[in-house]
Amino acid sequence: MSQYKHDRFFKFYIQSLYKTKGNTLQNIQVRNDEDLEIDLMFMAEREKAGWLSENLGLFDLLMQEHPTLIIEHYSSYLEETDIDKSITRKNLYWYRKQKELIEGAKTQQKSANTQRLSKEAKQQIENQNPFTWIITVNCSEKLLKMCCAQKATDLGKGVYRLPPILRMGIVIIDQLEDSPQTIWLKMLGGRETAKSAFELIKQLSPERREKNDIINACIKYCVYLKDIPTENLTPEDKDFMRTMEQIDAWYEAEMSKARLEGKTEGKTEGKIEAATNIIEFKFGSSALTPQIASQLEELNNQQLDEFMVRMFNWQQLGEMEEWLSGIEKV
Repeated sequence: MSQYKHDRFFKFYIQSLYKTKGNTLQNIQVRNDEDLEIDLMFMAEREKAGWLSENLGLFDLLMQEHPTLIIEHYSSYLEETDIDKSITRKNLYWYRKQKELIEGAKTQQKSANTQRLSKEAKQQIENQNPFTWIITVNCSEKLLKMCCAQKATDLGKGVYRLPPILRMGIVIIDQLEDSPQTIWLKMLGGRETAKSAFELIKQLSPERREKNDIINACIKYCVYLKDIPTENLTPEDKDFMRTMEQIDAWYEAEMSKARLEGKTEGKTEGKIEAATNIIEFKFGSSALTPQIASQLEELNNQQLDEFMVRMFNWQQLGEMEEWLSGIEKV
């Protein structure tokens, strides 16, 4: 549950931070395989006022590396397979996208020869060939050497570029220096790193749009709730936070107990009870009908994780009922 929640938080976090500076796309399928799905792509729009009015430090420098960026986040140690999959995802995406762009440019220019494309058309195509930033909590020196990573001295400590042909870089959050320039990246670090960064973000002016949007993201995805300033929250937000803090604490305790006892069934039972608590909180106790309770019991661990994530986005009871009715039970 925790991993799913933080994956969704990462996507919403980037989208919230950079909505004034460009366009983000999520969950881009490059093949019918979840492991080969691009989580997030950002297309910078340099003419937008956000680049001048909102300074996000090192994060801004990363997001200006190239007009089109793939952003990937790993909440623990980066592995060799993670880099391999990143390269594969990008190549599969670009192979198909490049063909579409070239054919479109040919049609527009009424040209049958790729070499005769104008310099402007070629540059427009090149601008859509993504550069990938892998943002990870940590990474071994051995892996950095294996992929020939070089320190990006222009960007500072903790940032590396891979060989140009790969169009890829790595940001190691645990290596970043502690400064106002890195707090927005450190929010994607480990628990203690993120909490420290959030303490600094809380101290920013309440007039800063990005601060307020990140607090809303934390509430929406139930992360760092204990650290969120409550003076400007609505009663509904405060009630939601109190309830989710209780559910999170209870859920984590149940999961720890189940892991210690080695009981897979304990994990499932804990997730079902947490799901029913959220349903009752969000839609009222009358929403937990015998039929819905029965449908929840038929879900496996992975389906329960997906259900818990989706619950925070559903606004009406009918959306939940439709999802439960449509999912294939195991």
